[in-house]
Amino acid sequence: GLGPASAEAPAPQLETLLKPPDVARRLGVSRSWLYQAAKEGRIPSLRLGGEEGPLRFVEADLREWLDCARASWQPGDTTRDTMRRVAERRVA
Repeated sequence: GLGPASAEAPAPQLETLLKPPDVARRLGVSRSWLYQAAKEGRIPSLRLGGEEGPLRFVEADLREWLDCARASWQPGDTTRDTMRRVAERRVA
């Protein structure tokens, strides 16, 4: 028969977390650039278990970050101009 466990709601799915080498490869950047950008808050990231924990990236956050950067770009922009607009959109 059906026990109490089968009546429970399904467990929520966790976000897909990516490791730095995977993200660096996908973005075509060095791991050192990626770590520095994460440290400076230029790319969405998190540290598991606190400041000294392993660096991870939420796949959905990276997609949103890239989409926002693409949408914010204008001809003649420097990277700094584009990223400033991305930051302004994320705060708003």
